[in-house]
Amino acid sequence: MSSGERRGEDWLCEQQTDDVRLCIRVARRLVRRRTKLQELDLVQTDSLGRGLALDGKLMLSERDEPFYHEMLVHPAMLTHPAPREILVVGGGDGGTLREVLAHPTVEHATLVEIDRGVIDTAREALPEVHHGALDDSRVSVMVCPGEDFLPQKPDYYDVILVDSTDPVGPGEALFSEGFFGSCCTALRPGGVLALQAGTPFFWPDELASVVTRLWRRMPHVCTYLGYVPVYPSGMWAYVMASETAPLAQLNKVEGRYQERGLSTRYYTPAVHRGALALPRFVEELVAQAKAAAT
Repeated sequence: MSSGERRGEDWLCEQQTDDVRLCIRVARRLVRRRTKLQELDLVQTDSLGRGLALDGKLMLSERDEPFYHEMLVHPAMLTHPAPREILVVGGGDGGTLREVLAHPTVEHATLVEIDRGVIDTAREALPEVHHGALDDSRVSVMVCPGEDFLPQKPDYYDVILVDSTDPVGPGEALFSEGFFGSCCTALRPGGVLALQAGTPFFWPDELASVVTRLWRRMPHVCTYLGYVPVYPSGMWAYVMASETAPLAQLNKVEGRYQERGLSTRYYTPAVHRGALALPRFVEELVAQAKAAAT
């Protein structure tokens, strides 16, 4: 028992690395179940609201989930001049869909989630996350592996957003070079891919492998950073990629943000600009990964 814990209290503890743990005091356990693929825990906390964990890894808390979802979604969506057809791979909690649907250009979005248990739990117990997005008339929900679904849709999507778990277990295939090749094929001209790539502080190899594999497939690749308090180290990496779209059109992002009437809690065009300014150690990591791709 640590000095901060009291006997009889319930804690959700995530082993973030061999030497680092994040522990959150649980006010109440709402759901604890085994889906067909993984262990799912939904808890109520006093400081972070509801929290969702899969196989012991915290996927989100209600308090800071916009920090992650907004930074995954809006840089790619605002890079595209008129995103109409969107694919979300993973993200069964509905937070990424919620941010996608905030863009009035969107005509249809498809959610491809491997675990129906995550969708069912989120639909019932996380309305503050999905805001009804899982049942929006513009949304189709498919329960299957993303790597199996994507090859069926060549030249189809304006934006693909990969809201995956870490590259282990069910999420491992979504970080493969073959999957990135399928994303490339599925994008229309001018289309943009965005995905989360872990923390470069604790897991530099994850970001490096993502950047290397994407550079082998697409000529435009861009790394940016955000802050998510409950994720390991707080520093979180994202990567955008495209065959044809320049990814740093910051002069256009602000106008599109205003035109689309977006209302955000973390993301702003100024944050977008700042997120592209990488600390030296990340800059060097990305440069080495790019060199490895050639």
